[in-house]
Amino acid sequence: MRGNQPTSRGIVAVVGGGGHVGLPLGLALANCGYEVVAYDTSASTVDIINAGSVPFIEEGAEALLKSTLDDKRFSASTDPNCLIRADIIIVVIGTPVDEHLSPDPNSVVNAVKELFPYLNKSQLLILRSTVFPGVSKRVEQLLNEELPGMDLAYCPERIAEGHALKELSSLPQVIGVRNDEAFNRAAEIFNSLSGKTLRTTPEEAELAKLFTNVWRYLKFAAANQFFMMANDFGVDYEKVRHAISHDYPRASDLPMSGFAAGPCLFQCWFH
Repeated sequence: MRGNQPTSRGIVAVVGGGGHVGLPLGLALANCGYEVVAYDTSASTVDIINAGSVPFIEEGAEALLKSTLDDKRFSASTDPNCLIRADIIIVVIGTPVDEHLSPDPNSVVNAVKELFPYLNKSQLLILRSTVFPGVSKRVEQLLNEELPGMDLAYCPERIAEGHALKELSSLPQVIGVRNDEAFNRAAEIFNSLSGKTLRTTPEEAELAKLFTNVWRYLKFAAANQFFMMANDFGVDYEKVRHAISHDYPRASDLPMSGFAAGPCLFQCWFH
């Protein structure tokens, strides 16, 4: 990643910018020459960030935070008015699940509605949350009613927490769009990170994110089932796993057993 750019490449506001997804993204973009503000409703989180500390473990983030704060490329705020002057709005709020692990398909839509007083049609709105299928379409319909002509892209996050900065600079970014203008604007920002983008429709991008989550969940579940089967036979699963996967590429992705997955893996449409 490039740092200390002489001029700003544009202004980016990250909604939910104090969290595990939003903060590393904001720092990475600031390091690439964008002026970034992390908008977050948690005053304590914003205070911690503006004091130069990262409120969670993320490799390389604290040093990058201090350098981007020092050169005024990055700041955090609880004031939604910070969105008004942004060229690009990136929404990375989570999709909550209830006690039955059912996702709320309205959460991101309602959050975007609350942002309308601070948005304008010249901006690019990027959804980066894990969402219920069809949410991008619903947001698109809202924009057509309230801010016709505003560009929209669904670009799901793909990082592993704790390794976000490394993966943002290496992984391809999926860009779900309807038109060339939205793709070109979103591709410009994400190409500054890794130089690799994949164009899809919003629906394809939504399913790509959800299928990725489900596939990982299935692999974790299989590994833990194998562990229990091996344990029933009095066998060490890790020795079996090593025998399966060692220099055998077709089984190289067989996980270790143990606690795995995160809340985003529950954001699927069947429950």
